[in-house]
Amino acid sequence: MLNFERVKIKRVDPKERIKSFDIEPVMEYSEDEGVAEASRCLGCNICTQACPASLDIGGYIKSTAVGDPAQTVRIVFENLPFPAIIGRVCTHLCEDICVLYDTGGPIAIRHLKRFAADKFDDYGKILSVPKKKFIGKKVCVVGGGPAGLTVAYYLSIQGVSVSLYEALPALGGFMKVGIPRYRLPQDVLDKEIGFITSQGVDVHLNTKVGKDITFDELMKKYDAVFIGVGNHKPRFTGTPGSNANGLYHAIDFLRRVSLGEKINVGKKVVVVGGGFTANDASRTSLRLGAEEVYIIYRRREIDRPGYPSMNADEELEETEEEGVHYMWQVTPFEYVSKDGHIVGMKYWENEMVTEGKGRAKPVPRKDKVLYMECDTIIEATGQETDWTFLGEEYMRKLRMTPQGQPIVNEKGMTSIPGLFTGGDSTNTLRDLISAVRDADKSTIGILEYLNVMDQIADERWIPVLDRWKKYSPSAGRSQ
Repeated sequence: MLNFERVKIKRVDPKERIKSFDIEPVMEYSEDEGVAEASRCLGCNICTQACPASLDIGGYIKSTAVGDPAQTVRIVFENLPFPAIIGRVCTHLCEDICVLYDTGGPIAIRHLKRFAADKFDDYGKILSVPKKKFIGKKVCVVGGGPAGLTVAYYLSIQGVSVSLYEALPALGGFMKVGIPRYRLPQDVLDKEIGFITSQGVDVHLNTKVGKDITFDELMKKYDAVFIGVGNHKPRFTGTPGSNANGLYHAIDFLRRVSLGEKINVGKKVVVVGGGFTANDASRTSLRLGAEEVYIIYRRREIDRPGYPSMNADEELEETEEEGVHYMWQVTPFEYVSKDGHIVGMKYWENEMVTEGKGRAKPVPRKDKVLYMECDTIIEATGQETDWTFLGEEYMRKLRMTPQGQPIVNEKGMTSIPGLFTGGDSTNTLRDLISAVRDADKSTIGILEYLNVMDQIADERWIPVLDRWKKYSPSAGRSQ
């Protein structure tokens, strides 16, 4: 008899996993568990509607169920060159609309992707990537994050010469410096990024566009340019007392730790903010030796970023398991220091006030001042894109939204001919799978702009956009 109950995903003991960045909290399915979970799928493929990258989810879940993980990876690669990465950190919106959500639980789509991808150390052994023949076009990619790497991969295998410029000393962008290694191990990054660059991508690390090379040089040297620089400029609150040592922005904090720096956070840490980055900063603090960690957020638990979703619930549950404390409806108004270093924080409790039909707003109750001692404060209060590397001329030409994001057409091209962009700097969802979606669009847009669609190596290796089809046993590409 068919079992509709979701196969439970096991986790490592929280007391053990917080001891090291090398321990993944979520354990992988065993062979029997993976096949059993995949076999629950009804094949309706409604999940594809919620996938920003339009993956053929029904197809690769079926191949997993019948014991063919190689075919699972092939199907994923139709749109996405990061199956093991996305199999760990995807927001998995697809699971939120699974028809089995209220009947045993949604299919564990994200974990099944990881289950299949982790079986292969070298994707080259199972993917029949076409032999490349240079077609006479050169494209520059600025930014080595998920969007930039995706564009570089799909263009390079079609015979386009791709040069990638990255300001950091390593590729990966937010995958490398924004997601801690306990969630996304280095060997997984190395495997998938290495496979992409092995397709002939010319990589320039530690090269900051606008400083080491001008953007104008790139526009003149290459036939097209794709920008995937992400949001790496921290947005501080400017709370009084912010000039003291012991205050970090989460983006800087996570980057420094990911690149190998051992930061002394002391015994007690306060993280300001309620989103996923706040959770990562808090759990990273535990692994750096903090004894007490608090996340404070000015709104209610139900108002936190990403909620409602399975992903937000899972993140909160894992964070609480590890001993992080949440304080809702709290606003800090002064950081207290002694001898130039943070020693505490003054804050108010908030009352949520609804005005009309708008979102409830947090209003501080200033009649009572509260105080908390701490050694470190980390602000996870948002970030933005620094576009100054473009230079004044291109900044004037680039059309932007009122929110400061480039306006692009349906193929990812900006108001400047030949200049494409995507990822967190453009996409309001700001997650990895949406960055890949932007890159897929821009890949096709660039090929069309270069007028080389009739010269590409294999049209089956062009990303599939806006896929919508019923499940069929032949879904995916035979190899």
